[in-house]
Amino acid sequence: MNSTAVPRGASEPFRQLRALRRARKLKQEDVARKAGISREAYLRAESGQADPRMSTFLAACEALGLEVVLAPQHLAADVNAFIASRNGGVTAASMAGQAPAATPSAASPAPANPVSTGFASSPGEGHKPA
Repeated sequence: MNSTAVPRGASEPFRQLRALRRARKLKQEDVARKAGISREAYLRAESGQADPRMSTFLAACEALGLEVVLAPQHLAADVNAFIASRNGGVTAASMAGQAPAATPSAASPAPANPVSTGFASSPGEGHKPA
C-alpha cells in the first residue's frame, strides 16, 4: 500500500457521518464551517479520499451534535442498547439507516467481535431522551 492510500475501513465513520448529515438535511459546507475545517477537507474525509486526523473526525462529530464513546468490544452492544433506551430508541447507527445492534442475551451470546458506531447523539439534537 502506498502512503496516500486510505486504509480499508478508515472512512466508515465518515460514511456514517455523511448519512447523519443527509438525514438532518445539512450541507457539507454547514458541517465543515461548524467544525472549523475546510469544505474540501470534509469532502475528502466523507468520500473516503483521505484518512483525516482524529481531531478532524472529532470536530465533525461535535458539529453534528455527536459524542464519541469508546467502549470495550464485548460491551458495544450493551452500550448501544443503553444509548437507544435513553434516546427514544435512536442511536447514531439507526439515524444513519443501519440496523441497530442486537442486545446480547443469555440465550444468544454476544458476537466475538461486535461492531459499534461509538457515537451518542447529544440531547437537543432533534431527539429527546426517553
